[in-house]
Amino acid sequence: MRLVALFIFTFSLVVLTPSCSKYPNGPGFTLRTKSNRLVNDWKLTSYMENGVEYIDAVPQLKMVIEKDGTYSRHSTELVLNQLQSVFEHGTWAFNDEKTSMFLQAEDADLPVEFSIRELRAKKLVIQYYNKITNRTYLYTYTTDK
Repeated sequence: MRLVALFIFTFSLVVLTPSCSKYPNGPGFTLRTKSNRLVNDWKLTSYMENGVEYIDAVPQLKMVIEKDGTYSRHSTELVLNQLQSVFEHGTWAFNDEKTSMFLQAEDADLPVEFSIRELRAKKLVIQYYNKITNRTYLYTYTTDK
């Protein structure tokens, strides 16, 4: 019996632990797959550009990531006392290492790559670096589910 318990413990350390530490601020251990954690209804709660917080100036933004490889984003903001909405729909995919995700809007020629900084059951932090403007954008999403 002790040999079986020792085998299970060793197997858990060798197989499960390395797969959980891909993200700089991710969980140390989880039984949920990366896809299972990513698929959710997310609400933007923080937006930073080059380390400066701009959440008060950002519209309300929600992103839904589906199991079938599709996503949608919806933003709403008040401009000149008029409510304006923007909707985007497309496909998503992980890179091979599952350290980044690609979002490709239906009307876009190329996907946009976001580095995953943190991926938890109720928190997603992704980063986008714009090479042209030399700006780094950090988006924090949370969910109630």
